[in-house]
Amino acid sequence: MRIARVEAMILRAVSGSGASGSRAGDAESARPQMSTTPRARPASGAWRALDNGPDLDRSRAAYPACVQTVLVRITSDDGLVGYGEAHAPLAPEVAKAIIDNLLGPVIVGQDPRAVDVLWERMYSSMRIRGHRTGFMMEAVSGVDIALWDLFGKAVGLPIYQLLGGGYRERVNAYASGIRGNTPEELAEDARRWMADGFTAVKMGTSRLGLQEAIERVRAVSAAVGDRAHVLVDAQGGYDLHTALELGRALQECGVYWVEDPLPPEDIDGHRRLAEALHMAVATGEALCTRWGYREWITTGAADILLPDICRAGGISECRKIANMADAYNVPWAGHVSMGTFVHIAATLHLAAATPNLLICECPTSFNRNPLGNALLSQPLQVEQGQLLVPQGPGLGITFDEQALAACTVGD
Repeated sequence: MRIARVEAMILRAVSGSGASGSRAGDAESARPQMSTTPRARPASGAWRALDNGPDLDRSRAAYPACVQTVLVRITSDDGLVGYGEAHAPLAPEVAKAIIDNLLGPVIVGQDPRAVDVLWERMYSSMRIRGHRTGFMMEAVSGVDIALWDLFGKAVGLPIYQLLGGGYRERVNAYASGIRGNTPEELAEDARRWMADGFTAVKMGTSRLGLQEAIERVRAVSAAVGDRAHVLVDAQGGYDLHTALELGRALQECGVYWVEDPLPPEDIDGHRRLAEALHMAVATGEALCTRWGYREWITTGAADILLPDICRAGGISECRKIANMADAYNVPWAGHVSMGTFVHIAATLHLAAATPNLLICECPTSFNRNPLGNALLSQPLQVEQGQLLVPQGPGLGITFDEQALAACTVGD
């Protein structure tokens, strides 16, 4: 069994449009969009009297007006096909070029079942040149997932069985991104997700002043009571002093974790914050590879790790990250962002096969994502706040080829 062909396909759809007819306006909707709303300044905090400079909002990320990603398709010489996903919310052409011109030629002609060997070959191809994160690792992640899918289909087993078996067939999930413009609206949305069986909800605070953020969290916490956990995503938006003030307030609200309270480069700041709070500090969506996570784990800079399987190195590398974390008694939670449900399915297989899995992210856009279940022959299922691990061979999902073609951007 050998790899005959490696393809990278850009998928794009306007959010809420469904799969069909989604090509219209693609080029314009794919352009990066930067929010023009400035980050609110803290109404209190250590730097209140000194904060007199321009608001550069250095943690602000660019987003497209559409949903887009790179789907990887690997075909073997006996006609089997495996799919993977390279996280690519912006400039998917970059990940596609890396796969087409670098990673594909590295692995074509090789045995797809030698997944770990091929991962090392792909990683080593640009390692000495400093390409150990970013677009390179997102591309490697997509190819790695496709290899595991192909391997599973070749032997007729789901990926989690290839990883050593399942600790669970259902994965607890949290509703990520509750919506509302006021504390009352956020609280009501949290109640709706609880009514669907979710026992944890996540909200963001990064674009809010400190007091407004605390008021909103307090309202949601009061609404869920002891029936659900509240998670707070700060998106790297604070300095250490403000994050500490926010963290102490969140603790009083009973928040379970604060996510990315500081910029992702600030390992020591996260360590100091984690030591100062009895609430968990969670981080990791911006990190790649076991080497990228090593210092965070060994120094206690994160209480919970959040690897993104379509960015951090795929199933192969995230398994190593999870195992390394387990040696330090650190749990991990699956980070899931915009893209296809390859992202979710791959995360679920690793979640099933690792003992230190805490919970998995389930975006509140799950049912609105035009690249989600709309592209599958059989939908992924959520029941009472739990994601069901697919049981078919490989990833256990099958694409509707007609729907997939409608979202595929031509060369």
